[in-house]
Amino acid sequence: MQFRYLLIGLLMLVGNCLAAQNKISGKVVNDAGQPIVGATVKITGANTGTRTNTEGDFTLAVSVEKAYELEISAVGYATKTVSNIEAEGGRFKELLVALENKAVQLEGVVVQGKSTKESEAALLTEQKRSLEMKQAIGSQEMAKKGVSDAAIAVTKTAGIAKQEGVKNVFVRGLGDRYNSTFLNGLPLPAEDPLYKNISLEFFQSNIIKNINVNKTFGANLYGDNSGANIDISSKELEKAKLLSISVGAGLNTNAISADKFSIANGAYSYFGFLKNGRNVPITDLTQYTFHSGFKTNSVSPPINTNFNIAGGRRLKVGNGNNTLSLFAVANSVSDYYYRKGFIGQATNTGDYQQSMNMDRSDYKTTQSLLGNVKFKYTKGSLSWNALFIHNNTQFVGNYLGYNKDINDNLGSEDAQQSRIVRQQNNNNNLFSNQLLADYKFSDKVSANVGAVYSTMRGTEPDRKTNAYAMTGAGSYILSANSPGDNNRFFSTLNENDFAGKAAIDYTFNPEANLPSVLTLGGAYRKTDRTFNFTEFDYQQSGLAVDPGNPDAVLNQQGLNSGAFNLITLWNNANLNPMYYIGHRKIGSGYAQWLYPLSGKFTLQVGLRSENVKQTITWNTNITSTVTDLTTPPSLIDKNYLLPSLSLKYNFNDKNVLRFAASETYTMPQFKEMANFLYSDVNFNERGNPYLKPSTVYNADLKYDYYWSGKEIISVGGFYKHIQDPIVRMIMNTPGLDYSYVNTQYADVAGAELEVRKTLYIIENEKRSSDFSFGLNASYLYSLEDQTDVTTGLVSATFTNHKGKMQGASPLLVNADLSYNTSSDKTSFLSTLVLNYAYDKVYSVGTTGRENVLEKAVPTLDFINSFGLKKSKLAINFGARNILNSEFKLTQRATSNVTGETKDILISSYKKGVTLVLGVNWQL
Repeated sequence: MQFRYLLIGLLMLVGNCLAAQNKISGKVVNDAGQPIVGATVKITGANTGTRTNTEGDFTLAVSVEKAYELEISAVGYATKTVSNIEAEGGRFKELLVALENKAVQLEGVVVQGKSTKESEAALLTEQKRSLEMKQAIGSQEMAKKGVSDAAIAVTKTAGIAKQEGVKNVFVRGLGDRYNSTFLNGLPLPAEDPLYKNISLEFFQSNIIKNINVNKTFGANLYGDNSGANIDISSKELEKAKLLSISVGAGLNTNAISADKFSIANGAYSYFGFLKNGRNVPITDLTQYTFHSGFKTNSVSPPINTNFNIAGGRRLKVGNGNNTLSLFAVANSVSDYYYRKGFIGQATNTGDYQQSMNMDRSDYKTTQSLLGNVKFKYTKGSLSWNALFIHNNTQFVGNYLGYNKDINDNLGSEDAQQSRIVRQQNNNNNLFSNQLLADYKFSDKVSANVGAVYSTMRGTEPDRKTNAYAMTGAGSYILSANSPGDNNRFFSTLNENDFAGKAAIDYTFNPEANLPSVLTLGGAYRKTDRTFNFTEFDYQQSGLAVDPGNPDAVLNQQGLNSGAFNLITLWNNANLNPMYYIGHRKIGSGYAQWLYPLSGKFTLQVGLRSENVKQTITWNTNITSTVTDLTTPPSLIDKNYLLPSLSLKYNFNDKNVLRFAASETYTMPQFKEMANFLYSDVNFNERGNPYLKPSTVYNADLKYDYYWSGKEIISVGGFYKHIQDPIVRMIMNTPGLDYSYVNTQYADVAGAELEVRKTLYIIENEKRSSDFSFGLNASYLYSLEDQTDVTTGLVSATFTNHKGKMQGASPLLVNADLSYNTSSDKTSFLSTLVLNYAYDKVYSVGTTGRENVLEKAVPTLDFINSFGLKKSKLAINFGARNILNSEFKLTQRATSNVTGETKDILISSYKKGVTLVLGVNWQL
């Protein structure tokens, strides 16, 4: 409330200041409508003048008592004079000045006006011209909002949220399986067996030029795309030469104040590279040849760090306008996080089967290398992109309290306290090579082709879990409820992904202002995934042990003496890994026609034919398609004919209305169909081999009003009808076990709002300042049929007949306030960013249990940057997660004793405030 009053007072003060000052303001653009940076704007016959900023905007302080004439010039453009500029009603109208693109020959080099696609204004101009309903965020806006990676970046656009504990994003309430992730227009594989898409957290902002989020389907996209296509454009060289170095440090208030920041034994290295490789170290169950022990270590002090270096150069090739640009960027980020909280499992009557306090230390490090070579010539371009990303995440979780399986196994007299320690390390390497080319044969015919080969190598080497039961004051034994209570787990993920595309455009009447374009194209993608895993369980009968040093007992001597035995999940001496193998092939062809019905009304229709074939085989201790011939492999073999329609109506230069309709499909993910069990401390998850694809019907309507080059108000609505939606639900088991089933249908509808507005701007020869506001918000309604599923390997008796979709937050709000000021010597940028997501369904309840809900969470970040222009230094500082909100999962339960209904806590924790400080130098 106080903040609102402060903002109102500030706006009134600004309004009074501006009322006392008159100005001529406007925007300078090129003939394509893109802003021209650094254009000179002068009053004819006077010494008064200014230059346009990065968005092409300018402001001149003047008097209202006479008419003015302006002279506008820029390198690469013809100078233009605008006369008879007079005030009307005591003020001047905002000008829009378009300069004619005129190539200027300078010592054999052609210099032309150019707008980078990293700026807000350039991306907004592209959004304005686009027929699709795209939203984009560029590197400039990411820097302003303190965005560190692509996952955070896309949540700054309307209708997109990230669920805590889930790597990838939800778009309009639709989760990972509904979306697709591309790099430079070509698909990428997933790094995690639990996901369809690669984690957006991999992509640090330093390697991103911009991110396009397309929430509507067109024939040029793969049909498995019902939520959004998220296309990351990697950085390219935008200048003649570049050298940039950034270093930074920070701390998490929880991590720095922790009594002990724990790390897994044998897993820690600063850059996260594995010390002992990916192979399982046990080849004989009588030999205890593990590379590390159970005793955890610690790190002090846990200081976050980051480093980035980027460089490139553009070279002239031959006598024409051919250029060769070389660009490379290397990046390293290391972050420590610490959380204290609670985890629990409860029945539908609210009785806890697990109730434990949590103490968890997390460490994440990412290194990325990006190389780009681009050859541009008169009729096209050829580029090669190579991307390597290494990501390592590890954590140590200590859980203390009550666990029914551990405590009750001892009997009520001795059951006092349970302790669980989990050490986990996930290491992933992505290597992707892309080749892209476009060529203009004539004014009528042009083509573009692309191919990518990506490999993902992921491993979870030696995940360790110990479960202890207290039998007296400070006296513990290993839990003997099940051999799997104490275990070590090894897994590897190998995925090879090839994709290629080609398209040819034929332009009818290219000399027309709005020509008609026919596009014919095709695409092919082949994905092969192998996931192997081996678990070693400790078979024993309550071995006395010190939780601070379990290796004193769990060693070769203990194995030799018979204190415990090592067994695998096969429950015998079989050391062969369990696995699932997935294959998917997609072949498609499409036609798309862009046709201007009039000067204002544009139509685009498309039809895509797509064949998708997916097979999954597995060999696990649950079932097997290898040893049990009565268990058929999971098979999906479908042909789709997918129509799409887009309409765009330009009322004028500032007002645009768009409509889109399409049919798409949604494939189940590999892990949702593979019949293996994934175990966490507070839940288990298994796949359902008999899932089938969903069919989705989509409709979107959107109106945009473009105030100026970087100002917009956008209002939209959408509707989706999903047949056979895939639901993550709670299985009929004592604990929190999850699986997936198809229900009959779901309906999703909503409205979205986006506002970007400059509240005030002051510019003169010495200094320019502006104060801007951004808001995007979405309201979502979802209704999913929850008729009981009684056939197939996994059945579901839903608690409610209808309900909200998993991950669908009814209300999402992202807002930011930015102050920017700049002079010849210094610059300063300060941004306050707020995000809010209302309660959403984490998993759907069954057999009397209600839904597990993720409660509403607001977050607030404060980001600042101070620049010294002569020394080319910038100092960045700020704080993230200032509110330090509590993340909660709850489940409603009704007591069978009192009849009282209340929310039972399933999980809660706080992540702490992260303080950041960095320095950047750029040549």
